[in-house]
Amino acid sequence: MIRTSLKSTSDQPTVFYQREQRNQSRCQCSISRFVRIQLLLLLALLVLAAIIIPIVVLVYDNRNSTPPCSITYTGTFISGVTPTTQCDDWRAFTTSLTCTSYSKLRLYGSNDPVGISVTDTSVITPLAIALRYNTTILTSSNGVSWRAGSCGSGFELAANGACTCSSNYALRPCQGSSSWGGIASSSCGAQTQTISLHLE
Repeated sequence: MIRTSLKSTSDQPTVFYQREQRNQSRCQCSISRFVRIQLLLLLALLVLAAIIIPIVVLVYDNRNSTPPCSITYTGTFISGVTPTTQCDDWRAFTTSLTCTSYSKLRLYGSNDPVGISVTDTSVITPLAIALRYNTTILTSSNGVSWRAGSCGSGFELAANGACTCSSNYALRPCQGSSSWGGIASSSCGAQTQTISLHLE
């Protein structure tokens, strides 16, 4: 006797539906995995940006920032002429010397753009204080004697001299005459020139 086994056709839709479900499940898993990878990459980029951006900003600021106590006086002085606006600017400058310490001083001008400098805080800070409060101080650094003090009707900053024409690096805009100082020259009746004083 031959037995014939007939497979019910009613089972075929069920099998097909199960296959579709498995395929959809695999597809959803793939999509979910892809989304997770993208989110992880995005998170990594955000973390990297959070680290790099502050560093870049800090480096840029350090390269372009001016020291908080940096201040410069510059005046153009005419031979034989008593300064007026230069004196006003000088008084405003000395009043602005409010930092507790300074680490660099440079006195220079059109006759000597390099000028002479001091980098000793223990020398510069007392000079700055004397200029601000109109007091007198004598000090020295690297063989150069410095004086901040009264001269004529105002106050001066001078190297290698005290309110004298022999001081060849001197700045005294409020002296009250044409002896307003000079750079690399006599400081009395000097030729027209620009004189600058920088502190920081």
